[in-house]
Amino acid sequence: MNQLQNKYDGNVKDGNRILLFGVIAAMLIGMFGIGIGIKGIKEDILKKDIQINSMAEEIGELKEENQYLYQNVLLNIQGSLYEAANNDAPDNEEPDNEEPDNEEPDNEEPKPEPVVVIEPEEEKPITVNYSSDIFTILILGTNENLTDTIILAAINPSKETITLISFPRDLYVNGRKINSIYSAYGIEKIKQDLNTLSGLEIDKYVVFDFSAFKEVVDILGGIDVYVKEEINDPYFPTANNGYTKYSIDEGSHHMDGEQALMYARSRKTTSDFDRSKRQQQVIQAIRVKVKMLDLLSDIDKAVNIYGVVIKNIKTDIGVFEVLGYLESYKNYAIESGNVISDANFLYSSKTVNGQYILLPKAGDYTDIKKAISILINE
Repeated sequence: MNQLQNKYDGNVKDGNRILLFGVIAAMLIGMFGIGIGIKGIKEDILKKDIQINSMAEEIGELKEENQYLYQNVLLNIQGSLYEAANNDAPDNEEPDNEEPDNEEPDNEEPKPEPVVVIEPEEEKPITVNYSSDIFTILILGTNENLTDTIILAAINPSKETITLISFPRDLYVNGRKINSIYSAYGIEKIKQDLNTLSGLEIDKYVVFDFSAFKEVVDILGGIDVYVKEEINDPYFPTANNGYTKYSIDEGSHHMDGEQALMYARSRKTTSDFDRSKRQQQVIQAIRVKVKMLDLLSDIDKAVNIYGVVIKNIKTDIGVFEVLGYLESYKNYAIESGNVISDANFLYSSKTVNGQYILLPKAGDYTDIKKAISILINE
């Protein structure tokens, strides 16, 4: 009996050991199987990741190819439309009225206006040779919500020249007239767009309105301007959308602030391009008068003038920077009369709403950039 009990107990212990070993073995086999399964999943994920990356690269290549084709189609369409416009459009189409072109309120998101012709979305890469020491100042003259004076002054120390380049207010850029960009988006956006147009980085800026312009001329004691052609303008704009007659004879004139402003603004009996040339002429006359006053010899007077003028002007140029420019550039030659217009790089068109606009003949700004490079460097 005791032997059977002992044998039974031994068998039970052996059975328990076998069972324990079986459980452990099953666990090891299960864990090994899980490991194999996880490894397989990882391999599948890795393979899928490689496949996805490969597909993404293929899609990217297709997108670039399609974008290239898309741009070529746009350029071809624009070229055809330009030729048709030249054949059908009248030779002397007048720009639209100078009043604001139904600009959106400041509290609304500005919406680009659709245009009849198609403008390229991206600039073709070009190489423009600009000297590394070119210094630029953007000059904006505001009329209510519009900047109808847009002049880029490019200073070349190696040539000792200051080149003035005017951009017309009706130039159409990214779905808007360029003269509405500053009020809609601010100074950084207009600087960016002028960089796109000219290829030049904008270093400094000056923004003035009519009252500031008149004040500058008056505080200098007036300016002397030679009027090359007689002007008779019965539609000079006044306050409250009114008109008055403005006329001036050919010859030399001493102008106060009001007279200089009217000379720089008149356009109805000439053109916006002629007005741009007169604006450059006025800037040159102001510079001559500043030089005659020799403000560098009377720093107190220079600081006082700056303090009065700066109240109505927005700029990132400080008073001591101004004095530094007067000293550094006092003998530089001013090269004026440079206007981007329909006589060189632009052509007239209209939006679907009938708004007069100007677009680049080349379909992009390549020719404009090259011409500006030549003006500044040669």
